[in-house]
Amino acid sequence: MKVMKKKIIGLLICMLMLTTIPLAAGMTEKTEQDPEPLDVGRVFLKGLLFHKLRKGNTNHAMAIRLFYIQFTPTERTMGWVTLNTVIFRDSAYMGRMYEVGLGLFTYVFGFFEGGLQVL
Repeated sequence: MKVMKKKIIGLLICMLMLTTIPLAAGMTEKTEQDPEPLDVGRVFLKGLLFHKLRKGNTNHAMAIRLFYIQFTPTERTMGWVTLNTVIFRDSAYMGRMYEVGLGLFTYVFGFFEGGLQVL
């Protein structure tokens, strides 16, 4: 009987400890906010995006194949982004975006304000 009581008490203690783990993890959780793209400079984009979402004045999309040249006052960087999430500012007067294939794909060509963030 004593062994059975110890097992039941041990089981109850383990169950109580398991319920406290999510509480402790929830207290340390940080809220993640979407990072804003750079405010300085311009970026030239040419390529194909998937599932473009517009949040405020920024565009969030998955870059299938995207060529970029980023101009800032001090440097110029260029390269390719393939199958990564990108964030860039909306610029109605300089950049052009064409919807292709029922709105799932977007072809981007032109200069946009700010910079390009690759997540």
